[in-house]
Amino acid sequence: MSQSTAGHYVTTAAIAQSAPGYRELRVEIKPRGHADPLALIALPTSTGDTVDVLAAFGWRLVGDLEYVAGPNEERGRVEPMTPADNSAAECMRNTVRREIRARTLARLAHPTARHFHPVLLNGDHSRDPIGWTFRVGQGEDRTYAWVTATGRVCPGAGVPSVVDAKRNLRHECMAAMVEEQPPADDAAYARLQSQTGDALARTLLIVRNGGTLDLPEDQAPADEEQQAPAFKRGDRIVCADGVTRTVEAMAPEIAGEPARVVVEGGAEWIAENCLRANWEDVLAAHRRCNAAGARVRSNPDPDDPEWRAALAELGQALDFLKAADATVRVALAEDAARDAAQRVHPDASRFQPVHRPDEDEPSAWSFATAYGAGTRYGIVTRLAEVSPVGLYEYRTTAERAFLYGDQQTAGAAS
Repeated sequence: MSQSTAGHYVTTAAIAQSAPGYRELRVEIKPRGHADPLALIALPTSTGDTVDVLAAFGWRLVGDLEYVAGPNEERGRVEPMTPADNSAAECMRNTVRREIRARTLARLAHPTARHFHPVLLNGDHSRDPIGWTFRVGQGEDRTYAWVTATGRVCPGAGVPSVVDAKRNLRHECMAAMVEEQPPADDAAYARLQSQTGDALARTLLIVRNGGTLDLPEDQAPADEEQQAPAFKRGDRIVCADGVTRTVEAMAPEIAGEPARVVVEGGAEWIAENCLRANWEDVLAAHRRCNAAGARVRSNPDPDDPEWRAALAELGQALDFLKAADATVRVALAEDAARDAAQRVHPDASRFQPVHRPDEDEPSAWSFATAYGAGTRYGIVTRLAEVSPVGLYEYRTTAERAFLYGDQQTAGAAS
């Protein structure tokens, strides 16, 4: 390993209570100076210490771990290495493989699966989870389902309570041990067996944040004339109207017509007009954006082909994030809105979002001008247009004027 990579990555390690009676060691790896992790290792606390865990997944500690009392965690610098090759390290990797496979199969069966909780067979006396319970759906329609560590997903839509799901999971695992049932055989398991070290840690981060493990390309149909669908069940896609939805299936093909994708609720959209926006796609775009942005900021030189390529990559990544990531979309819109407001009112400040009923993202931002008794409030829209409603004495009046029209707020403004 070259010295150029030493210290380019940092790790944080902490003990977390992820379920009653279950504590795990969570180790994150981040590029130095970045807020978002690129890999995650999560194992029962009794599995091993932080140094051994890092080595099992291809990371070597550079120097010592430093304990930080506030967040109650250890921090240090790490560098890549060849993963440790011993039975204890392989046992750690297998524990992570089982969780990745279980979460993936659960989400393939239940695309709305959320809130996975590990379950132990005998409480504190067992170490590795025998499976996970998870929530399906939301509100009054929610149910609770389970998936075993061997990849068996509960049949049906689930049960009314998480207590029932835990009980059924334990019964299933005890019956499987009596009958000596083999683990579920699937393409995800085969792919995970070929992954080792850092690749597993990156995949665990993806599945813990709502993604799934893609099937390997060699699992695709051998018939070259049979084209794989553009999207699979459970994918998150941005449709042509800019709304993100979950894929149910690809619609049956109709000769002479473009392929269509069926989303939640049964609506169909032309597939080529949709953008896949799974969590792993968004994360990859953030990484490209960060890397390209760092290159654009360092030694700007429009005559350098490498610099121009980085600028183009940055633009493409931002375009994708603007469509696929609501946080980035809102942040970019707010930046443009602030600039527009300050061109008209140079002292505009204290911006706050304004939401229309039933909309998750702001339609505008209210802002203040001047200070003290002379403070007045205006509106700048999401399209970076300073609203013609004018300036008002109170922020709430300006917001109502924008949302419901001047006529309804004339009395309040007077």
